[in-house]
Amino acid sequence: ATKLSNTPLPWASKSLMVLPPPNLSNVKASTNIVSATFKKVYRILSYDLPVSICKRFIMYFLNTAVQKGRLQLKFNDGSLVKFGDGSPCGCDKSPVTIRVFDPWFFVKTALEYDLGLARSYMAGHFVIEPLNDPQSYDPVIRPPDQRDESNTVLGDPVGLMRL
Repeated sequence: ATKLSNTPLPWASKSLMVLPPPNLSNVKASTNIVSATFKKVYRILSYDLPVSICKRFIMYFLNTAVQKGRLQLKFNDGSLVKFGDGSPCGCDKSPVTIRVFDPWFFVKTALEYDLGLARSYMAGHFVIEPLNDPQSYDPVIRPPDQRDESNTVLGDPVGLMRL
């Protein structure tokens, strides 16, 4: 409007026809605080909350679904959660231990069920820990003459059949 009327702004110096943009270079400290707050809220809403909700669902499901045998979830902090009564299930007397590396495993498994479990395995969110003695496997699942393919990186590929 000041350019059209050729009248300068009444609250500015006589030469200013338009206010310059504000100099925000000295506001960086408060912007970082706001940015950090938004990042924290974003992380809580997009990662922490879904993980905690889905983890509760999966733990409840495993607690009610696994009745015979033993399924163990081992976490990075060293904690171990056990499901089942520990009795031999079929010809498999050893517990199945799932080593969870990434808590996003619970979200993938809860939201996508069996396909989520497969995708989570392929993404490296968990592995099945091998048995200490390869002779402990059911001969149908792993014949005694078959080469042992388990290692610390991949876990036990044959162990997936024990789930």
